[in-house]
Amino acid sequence: MRFFKTGSFEGIPQHRMQGTKVMLAGRTAFLPNRSTPLVIQKLTLRQIALIPRDKYAVAVIDPEGASVDILASRVGAVAAATSRRLRYQRSIIRRKAQTRYGRHSISGDGTQEFTTAISLLRQIQHHVETIYYENRELNRNKQNDPSPCKDIFLMPIDAGRMSDCIKRIVLDVFGNDDKGKICNREIKLVEFCLLMHYYFIRIKILKNTSRQPFCEYLEKYVFADQSRFTAKTFNNYANEDKYKKVEQDFTEAKRLVINFKNHPTPNGTLQDVFHEIGCIFHNSPYFDELREIRKNIDNFGF
Repeated sequence: MRFFKTGSFEGIPQHRMQGTKVMLAGRTAFLPNRSTPLVIQKLTLRQIALIPRDKYAVAVIDPEGASVDILASRVGAVAAATSRRLRYQRSIIRRKAQTRYGRHSISGDGTQEFTTAISLLRQIQHHVETIYYENRELNRNKQNDPSPCKDIFLMPIDAGRMSDCIKRIVLDVFGNDDKGKICNREIKLVEFCLLMHYYFIRIKILKNTSRQPFCEYLEKYVFADQSRFTAKTFNNYANEDKYKKVEQDFTEAKRLVINFKNHPTPNGTLQDVFHEIGCIFHNSPYFDELREIRKNIDNFGF
């Protein structure tokens, strides 16, 4: 991730023509773009309040000279948050003369300028996610786990990589909640896991299709140190009539034709939810990698 600035925090020169030039509160300002993902400049509180928070992360550098680690504070905020995928905890600047950033209180008369750092929110999100999943991989490698549930998948599927794939999708749909929405239908996390199990059975990637090893895998690799998923609840839902009725239809491809490449046309049925879950996995980056591996193997000349 590259950062650009000219000059220093004190007395940023007027010739720093970087980023995209815009008008904020009747004054010229600059916003980050792909080539300049971080812009540091002096802005009034009125200008700061007009910066779109759905695209940019904003931090005011304390005018009293207090030490503020801009990147760490923003990355920490994003990493700690959960909004369907590491929810963004955006810096909030109120449209009045006083606002607070962390432990620092900023006030002004409307004309006073404050040194402000603005960065692309998606750049921070991507950076945080990269660190998060690299850290998950490092932890798995350190553990050198001999657990039998590590071998739940057929080759060449990597159980650790698959757990990252599942984790990303869970964060997208549920965040840190136990309920989410798929096809405009409320679904519980445990129901998602059950339908995911059906999908994995259907596409024939499991060595052992029984519930116990799959639950152990989720508890150890996806929801480690979390109480939001338990094998007991999983089995309770699996034994409900509405799931027992559809299990064979969902797990046996010959009984029910579904094109997981495309999203379903929702009609309020459980099949829509199952179809959408399969579609999400089918179009995930890791499944793209698996298809590329399969393509390469098919091209081998032995």
